[in-house]
Amino acid sequence: MKIAFVCNGNSFKSIIGERFGNEFNDGTFEIFSAGTEPAERLNEEGKKIMESMGYSMTGYFPKDMDTLPEKLDVLVKMGCNISCPIYMADKVVNFGLEDIEDKKRCIELIEIKVKELFESLKK
Repeated sequence: MKIAFVCNGNSFKSIIGERFGNEFNDGTFEIFSAGTEPAERLNEEGKKIMESMGYSMTGYFPKDMDTLPEKLDVLVKMGCNISCPIYMADKVVNFGLEDIEDKKRCIELIEIKVKELFESLKK
């Protein structure tokens, strides 16, 4: 099952979704992330928070939507008020994180939501 986390810059929310997706994946899923307007580098504050939690961000970098597979099973919108090309996914999920200002809290919510998503998809 192919799952992609998407947002604007792919420097914070969606790439952290990808990181947690890879962390909690038992081999059931193929995990991707991308941005509609990819940033030049990771969000530094988000990277530091993840590393303080024990999650290395080495090897993670912002990617363009063109890097995603042509067909996805699940497209996860992070809540960045963007228009995603949802035609490429069988299912669209919105994590609704647009109003979360505190980056640490946002990361905690992404971790919870990724775990919940995986559980729901395994049923």
